[in-house]
Amino acid sequence: MSEFVTPDPQLLINAFGVAPEITGETQRTLRFKEVTGEDVTFSYDAIGRSVGVSWLTDSGELRMRLFREGARLLRVVEEDGRSCLLVEFRTADTAGELKVQILPVVSVTESMLFAVSRDEL
Repeated sequence: MSEFVTPDPQLLINAFGVAPEITGETQRTLRFKEVTGEDVTFSYDAIGRSVGVSWLTDSGELRMRLFREGARLLRVVEEDGRSCLLVEFRTADTAGELKVQILPVVSVTESMLFAVSRDEL
């Protein structure tokens, strides 16, 4: 099993103005409501190699919830005036990425494909 590499908390603070909160034994959570005006929460667990995203409406109703395992790399991407969290995944069967754009507007995109082993090439 490979390691889930996560950024230094100070990098998250510098990019988004939000510090990761300890919300479980090995889980960290970023809450972006004060930054974006949107009730968006991003959680990650380096030991469990998982991430979760929740996005609620102003009235508190669930707009989107996503949970993924098999995370390998979490990084901050800042380009063209946009700041995003980018998560790379790989399991025995799939590979992909999850992009959670925080600034200037919130958006979530994901791509997941079947993984091809070297034996299949």
